[in-house]
Amino acid sequence: MVKNLRIAGGYKVVMELYSPYRVRIYEYNDRIKESGYYLKPLHIVHKVVGGRRLKYLYFGRYWYRVVRKRGKVRWVYVGRDKPDPHLPDPPITPFEGIGILVEGNDILVDERTYEVLVKISIRVKGENLLPEVLSE
Repeated sequence: MVKNLRIAGGYKVVMELYSPYRVRIYEYNDRIKESGYYLKPLHIVHKVVGGRRLKYLYFGRYWYRVVRKRGKVRWVYVGRDKPDPHLPDPPITPFEGIGILVEGNDILVDERTYEVLVKISIRVKGENLLPEVLSE
């Protein structure tokens, strides 16, 4: 059975740890903008479950084609694989494949995801910045 962990105040820390990787992806998107493709590194889903406002963060590679028609911009999802082999490879982030449930300022993660976040924190900041874990 997978044990979920609640990390009080963890949302702010995760987004701070993700920031340098997000910047690299934005720079990558700027380099490939002429191709008409865009790499979205984070997919966010909002839900209300039992009166609780929840946000799900899915880190990965979500490719879109930017289509401009009559002054309007439309984003068309094209998949998780690089759509054009001639595009340079995007930067890799250690966040890829991670899913996080956000409730308020807290995050809920499984043990494997927690371990990955600790490793990222040590790599980026030199120490574990994640707040105390509260069992769920």
